[in-house]
Amino acid sequence: MRKILSIVLAIVTATLCFTACTTGDTAQKLYYNGNEYWICGAGETGEGSVLEACGLPSELTADLCGDFIGFLESTGNNTYEVVYSETDMPMYAYAPQETENVYLVEIDGTYYAAILRVDGEYQGLTEN
Repeated sequence: MRKILSIVLAIVTATLCFTACTTGDTAQKLYYNGNEYWICGAGETGEGSVLEACGLPSELTADLCGDFIGFLESTGNNTYEVVYSETDMPMYAYAPQETENVYLVEIDGTYYAAILRVDGEYQGLTEN
């Protein structure tokens, strides 16, 4: 029963993440270490419920930022890659939990979560 609940929760989480991250403008994507991350935020973006479904707080702030990873650089079409030359968009590890599923990025003074997407499903935070 527990495994079934976990599967149902994963499906609901992926659906919520997909719906909220793909409404409105084209979703912003980040490519890092051969993986695709979709950038989701709270507040005016309306993706707070997505963040919560993915195990993240609905408000993203600087105190959630861990180690500095690099900077984002646009590659066009709402996509970014991580570079090490300075830009105005830093990327950080997610401090509350060590994970490669979620990173934080700062764009124009606002913090966003970059959530790993694999085979059309969002990974979010997983319990260890």
